[in-house]
Amino acid sequence: MKHRPTAIILLLSCIVITTGCWDRIEISDRVFDLAASADLNENGTTLIAAQFIAPSKIEQSSKGGAGGDKPYFIESGSGKTPLEAIQRMRQKLSRIITRGHRRNYYFGEKLAKHGVKDLLDAFTRDPGNRMRLDIWVVKGNTGLHALQVPYPLEKIPSVAPLKIHKAVGGTAGTTYLDFIMTSSTEGECPTLPVVDIVTGNTQTKTIRFYGRAIFNHDYKLVGYLNFVEGAYRQWILKRISYLDLVEYVPKAGGSVGVVVTKFGSKLKSSVTQENKLKMEIELSGLGHIVENNTNLDLIELKNLNLVQNSINEKMSEHVLKMITKVQKQYGTDVFGFIQALNRQHPREWSKLKGRWDQIFPNIEVTVKVNVNLKYIGLVGPPLQFKESEVRK
Repeated sequence: MKHRPTAIILLLSCIVITTGCWDRIEISDRVFDLAASADLNENGTTLIAAQFIAPSKIEQSSKGGAGGDKPYFIESGSGKTPLEAIQRMRQKLSRIITRGHRRNYYFGEKLAKHGVKDLLDAFTRDPGNRMRLDIWVVKGNTGLHALQVPYPLEKIPSVAPLKIHKAVGGTAGTTYLDFIMTSSTEGECPTLPVVDIVTGNTQTKTIRFYGRAIFNHDYKLVGYLNFVEGAYRQWILKRISYLDLVEYVPKAGGSVGVVVTKFGSKLKSSVTQENKLKMEIELSGLGHIVENNTNLDLIELKNLNLVQNSINEKMSEHVLKMITKVQKQYGTDVFGFIQALNRQHPREWSKLKGRWDQIFPNIEVTVKVNVNLKYIGLVGPPLQFKESEVRK
């Protein structure tokens, strides 16, 4: 009983000391970083910039307030290293940077060609960087410029690339993680999605999804795949949900537009007795015809088969052409060929993996696309042709 007062005092002390968030930062002391960029200055230093939300301007905007002030602002800093650049940017901010809401990060083209190796260490060590971050290369421009371009459909323009990517069938929130994982895989080279800045009829600048940027083992940009080429590459890796394209059908004298979904991909590797590697790629999908500029009545099965065979033949040629371009021009395995060989022929893989950069450009590749045209739309014969001109 005589120790009871002491125990009560200790208990009260524990309640006071151990409860609550002693290291919390009030929200009014934080500034939220929604997108950021990294560029290479002329003097070789790194320019880091970020797009921060301005809460008071958001509130005014939601209430329909006048003034036209943007609900965000951009701040930047330069330094010999990314940390030094961020430190100089912080010197201009009255609040602590919080990066938990950041979804996009832009690399300027000049920095990407110079190499992003030095940035990766700072990136991966910082717990503030989300694994679901999307990193972009800005083709022909700087990351800072991409941050400065407004976007009419979004209050905060930094969310636009993410939504555009999803709208064209891409996968959002995976590029940073994919880049890190691919970089650590023997023989493979990383890629990043690409945006460029274009002007429309009104001369207003806007962000456009361009395609895919290819990096080598030194994390230097070596080339690009355009939108359709990048989509074919994503098809091989089964990282696409939607693709619309138009193919000319020679035997019908016109073109047909198809929307492809339900993508499938199979890679089959083989090694000949002469130690030459072959890769057979089979791509599959479900097709929906949305445009018919031929005179074919697609209700007729023979006409539908003619279009389907022609489209599959054309796409097979296009995919092979894209792969050949990567093999001969860039020499970088961005298709996971080495992983397929590792899974299917582990003994041969262990012999060849050290020479993969010399082997990859000479792999004999065959491509077979099999898109099943299941839907033809609401009409069979094209309505722009007279009945006598329609081919049954």
